[in-house]
Amino acid sequence: MKGHPKYKLGDAVTFQFGDKTLNGEVYIIDAYGTFFDDSDVSYDIMVAQPSPCLYKHINERRIL
Repeated sequence: MKGHPKYKLGDAVTFQFGDKTLNGEVYIIDAYGTFFDDSDVSYDIMVAQPSPCLYKHINERRIL
């Protein structure tokens, strides 16, 4: 729900990105959405494997 993040900084999460399921750690919380979607909390998630990559603006509903 917008403004009320379910996850905290550093939480380990699994999320859907296209046809992939990835594991990472919450790096940034956009509690009031983003320019592209202000209807849901979104997160920037750091994925370590196979090489470090920051996935930006992952909506909460995409987190499994």
